[in-house]
Amino acid sequence: MEWESGLSIWKQIEKNLLTDIAEGVFTAGDKMPTEMELVRRFGVNRHTVRRAISALVDSNVVRVEQGRGAFVQEQILDYPLGSKTRFSQIVSRRHRLPDKRLISSEDLKASASIAEYLDVKPGTRLIKLLSVSEADKIPLAVATSYLPVARFEGIVDIFTRTKSLTEAFKHFGIDDYSRKTTRISAQLPTSQVASLLRQAKNRPVITTESVDVDAAGVPIEYGITAFSSDRVQLIVE
Repeated sequence: MEWESGLSIWKQIEKNLLTDIAEGVFTAGDKMPTEMELVRRFGVNRHTVRRAISALVDSNVVRVEQGRGAFVQEQILDYPLGSKTRFSQIVSRRHRLPDKRLISSEDLKASASIAEYLDVKPGTRLIKLLSVSEADKIPLAVATSYLPVARFEGIVDIFTRTKSLTEAFKHFGIDDYSRKTTRISAQLPTSQVASLLRQAKNRPVITTESVDVDAAGVPIEYGITAFSSDRVQLIVE
């Protein structure tokens, strides 16, 4: 390959890959060639290739999934945060396929802070659910939900089957609920969250802390959700 004078080689590789993406050689969601494939294509070392890919990641054109490689970034999902936030509805309305997977569950006693959010006494038995929400099999968010055992005994099996807290709540007579409060912050993910989101640990996530209440205003869930900042844009309504 002939290189332009006066422009660094990694920058020229970046330009070539951007042209490939613009011309549809690689489209949204496609896996990019591996480092070694790019090394052979351009006749350069791996460090130079990594510099070019890193520039594409920084410009949000490409995303890197741990253990899987680099992919062309999909369109960022607009995710409204309102009193009736429902993941499946939001994703479906944007013509993408929603899914939610339960990663783990456990019983624990409410700490003083969580007890205050749920309006229960400290030490009250809670169910903790850890789940991953996806669109077209791409992880968008990792959610941790805390729910009172006394009200939601058996919800783990129901959630696993329905893949939706909204549907699971209906089994307990809660046909409608709303968001009482939401706090939003940005932070670096834990190793577990980064792994579940298939992203680098040095890429920040958008974190929300929320409390959902039933029609009578009684808290039913305290949740902490980490959204991939490369794939989701939160809109406050």
